Amino acid sequence: MASELASEIASTMSEMGLASELMQVGNALLERSNDLPSLLPPFGCGSPIQIVAAALQYFGLHFPDPIAIPQLALELHTSMDCLDFSFERIRGMTPAQALQDHRLNRLFTSLTEQPRQGLAEAIRACGLGQTVGVQDLFEHTFGIAMPLFLLTCRRAADDRLFRRDHPEAAALVLPT
Repeated sequence: MASELASEIASTMSEMGLASELMQVGNALLERSNDLPSLLPPFGCGSPIQIVAAALQYFGLHFPDPIAIPQLALELHTSMDCLDFSFERIRGMTPAQALQDHRLNRLFTSLTEQPRQGLAEAIRACGLGQTVGVQDLFEHTFGIAMPLFLLTCRRAADDRLFRRDHPEAAALVLPT
């Protein structure tokens, strides 16, 4: 009965010249169906929140060291599919992007807390690669060039030191 009804609908649509539109809709639905597996967790995948939390904790402990994402999945006792799914679902990024983000945030904090260190040393200490590429990433992420940010941090540290050593109100103005 259902197949007779489907045949009748198809022939009516064909007579009305709607067959090509139906094919286009059907093809669009088929293309979209390929996206459905990415919306569902891989079989046997644990809680995405717990996986991401464990990965971020691992990043915090090992950020200066080289971290291979497949090795991270092994360390967390999960699959690459689960790791990718969890990060995409929770953070909207890949595990590699999250690691880079973590390292850039560490670099920001490091430069803020210790502005007298050199850029190359700070970049290496955070597990990031070449200075030039990192400077571009830093500027893209934080909206300020890294050398300018470092200069600003140094001036702020000098200002704090100056204020600490000279408590009088008149002495709070730095000479230009």
